[in-house]
Amino acid sequence: MSCLLVSSHVRAGAPSPGHILLVVDERAVALATRVAAELETLGFSVEAQTREPNPAELALAARHASAFAAIGIGPTAEGNVEITVLDRVTGKTVRRELLGRSLSDPTTRELVALRASELLRASLMEIEAPHPPRGEVPPPPAATRVASAPETLRRPERRLRLGVEGGALVAPGLSAAPLLQGTFGARLLHALEVGVTLGSQLGPGERDAGVGRIESTARWLSVGPKLLLLPRREQSRVALGIDVTFTLLGLTASGFATDASYRGASQFVWSPAVTLGIDSKIRIHKQLWWALRPALGIATRTLSLQADDRELKLWGRPWLWCATGLEVEL
Repeated sequence: MSCLLVSSHVRAGAPSPGHILLVVDERAVALATRVAAELETLGFSVEAQTREPNPAELALAARHASAFAAIGIGPTAEGNVEITVLDRVTGKTVRRELLGRSLSDPTTRELVALRASELLRASLMEIEAPHPPRGEVPPPPAATRVASAPETLRRPERRLRLGVEGGALVAPGLSAAPLLQGTFGARLLHALEVGVTLGSQLGPGERDAGVGRIESTARWLSVGPKLLLLPRREQSRVALGIDVTFTLLGLTASGFATDASYRGASQFVWSPAVTLGIDSKIRIHKQLWWALRPALGIATRTLSLQADDRELKLWGRPWLWCATGLEVEL
């Protein structure tokens, strides 16, 4: 049997009153570290042992470790993850099986840490009952605080998002054209996020030039802050924000004769721009959101094409785009 101490609170000598024994399968050392960190944020000290957890032996192991509670985390016969919490304060043992999860999956760590702390708190809530706790040890101060203060149970905060959106872009004098863009966002504060958008028209916009036509395709890279009017929360179904981005707008354009027998050389022009958008979202499932984002852009200069010694205006300063798509929280 090998032991791994993962808590800075564990010292030589008698354990602290809020001591918890954590027994985790030896294949999940990184998971043990994450669960211990979660329990420490609640004010407990943690001693972690890496071995196959046996729920029937948790009570004896907790007594030997002078721990008020023991938590065992290991695989089931079907390969799922099972969490067992033995609480010596209330005398209860509770279990939860996480279906479709495995100890080797790195994405399981956050979920297991959250569920383990939830099970422990649910067991300790009996401390607040009118009758005295039925366990064999008195509740330590940290356990009493966790049982009476729901806000002490920290949930994982997801600060990153990735999205893919499609829609249409319209500029003065040009026909509407489909677009595709990818988005990335990182939350800095509770109501402030910074975002990056990279997009392109899927087909060119067209305009009649009298003796022919002009086709132009826009691409853009935008970076800027987003003010979250309705931030995404654990239980929220909708989210709303306003973003102001600084954009590098590039335009590739070509001229065509009316009979399609001649195509002029393609030219590339660009302009800095600013966009103002509304970011509205509806939660579809857990970390998955459906987003709708209309935005108005203003280029700092007019974009033109040189043709037959004439300057043909391609793009007026304002343009409008509207995109919708899926977004996932990370």
